[in-house]
Amino acid sequence: MNDSIDIAAATSSLAEKAQSALAGLRADRGGEADALVPEGHVFCGLALGDRDDMLRFLSEQAVSLGLARDAEALMQAFLKREAEGTTGMMDGFAIPHAKSATIERTAVLIAKDRVGVTGWDTMDELPVRIAIALLIPDTAGGTTHLRLLSQVTEALMDEAFRDQVKSCDDPAGLAAAINARLM
Repeated sequence: MNDSIDIAAATSSLAEKAQSALAGLRADRGGEADALVPEGHVFCGLALGDRDDMLRFLSEQAVSLGLARDAEALMQAFLKREAEGTTGMMDGFAIPHAKSATIERTAVLIAKDRVGVTGWDTMDELPVRIAIALLIPDTAGGTTHLRLLSQVTEALMDEAFRDQVKSCDDPAGLAAAINARLM
């Protein structure tokens, strides 16, 4: 009898912890329960010069949004990853990503440049117009990083998705399009 009471209590405790974690995740996302990319994480109409300007912009925005503590440390994490191999893709897209102790919580930022930034090695040698940046805390499991990267890469293989993202200059519309693919 005591065993069944203990099991019921443990199950109830686990359920409460799961609900609390879900509520925390919703709060982290600014109340947008199902949005990995809130509208406030999307930046359109930028006029940045090169790859490093875009990575610096993303790093500074991450700190401004409370997603990271140190813009320079985040910038160095982005550059370290770029030194391992470019995150420039094709058709004007890049997926810069960083895993760092300075990052407070897993997040995705979108930066869309009007013309395209130079100095980013891409598979088709076109300038990068859209960066989908992944921010992963050191404390996050390795699967979080790989899952997000896989989802973004898979989405970018879809020409209709790429066209939708390229043609939209509205942060809310871009957030909705990307969230639809990353959920």
